[in-house]
Amino acid sequence: MELKDKLKYSLSVMGQLQKLIVINILFFIIPLLLNTFLWLFELKDISILGYFVVEADLMSLIFKPWSLITYGFLHGSFSHLFWNMIMLFYFGNILVNYFGDKRLLNVFFNGILFGGIIYIISYNLFPVFTGVSSKMIGSSAGVMAIIFYIKSYNTNHTIRFFFVNIKLLYIAVFLLLMDIIQIPVENSGGHIAHLGGALIGFLMFRSFKGIDFVDIYTNLTTKKNNKKIKRNKTFSGSNFDQTKIDFILDKISESGYESLTKDEKNYLFKASNKKK
Repeated sequence: MELKDKLKYSLSVMGQLQKLIVINILFFIIPLLLNTFLWLFELKDISILGYFVVEADLMSLIFKPWSLITYGFLHGSFSHLFWNMIMLFYFGNILVNYFGDKRLLNVFFNGILFGGIIYIISYNLFPVFTGVSSKMIGSSAGVMAIIFYIKSYNTNHTIRFFFVNIKLLYIAVFLLLMDIIQIPVENSGGHIAHLGGALIGFLMFRSFKGIDFVDIYTNLTTKKNNKKIKRNKTFSGSNFDQTKIDFILDKISESGYESLTKDEKNYLFKASNKKK
């Protein structure tokens, strides 16, 4: 199997949580590589990241509304990325085990979106921020939304921390209080966004559905993936992994049946018989 096929297959079987983490890592590494390239050609004044960070200035939001989402995939340092991904992986797995991948994506992206909105509203509402220029990056608001969504579902959920079992409720309250306390100290916008993420996570479980990002993405790509949708119908009702079947069919269309491995041929044969 060629490297391209291996990468395609790896992505096809990768869970949504793992994909989120990979995307965050790529968004951290690529700008660093690009920065090196620009430095070598003495193009230090060019800032591409500025198009993706969210700013408190309302005019900035008008010209780059996508920044309300893209800021959540940018991180200022390795430690910033590392701890956010550790928390996303840990608490994201809990949410996936309870509700599945789709709920994870919707809670995470709503946390990012509404965290950014609360951040902008706060900087344009409270007098203390008058005249202050502010930018924000980081996925913490999405992580906080996940934590408070789980907490709202099961207040008795316990987490093993070293040798002690701690209720998620206590962790959520601790994080919330720390964010409130640190608003006047440092990174005011970030802590305010965390509160926005926590609020939307709580509200999404209680009653507010939020924006269904998964359905929006599905509707936008329906025409593009029309062939794959037909394939899904062909094998519906079977116990076989539809993602793997789609990958095998794509491989046949690109390289022919003979390009399949023995295991892939057997898998497709068994899936076809199951359908009959």
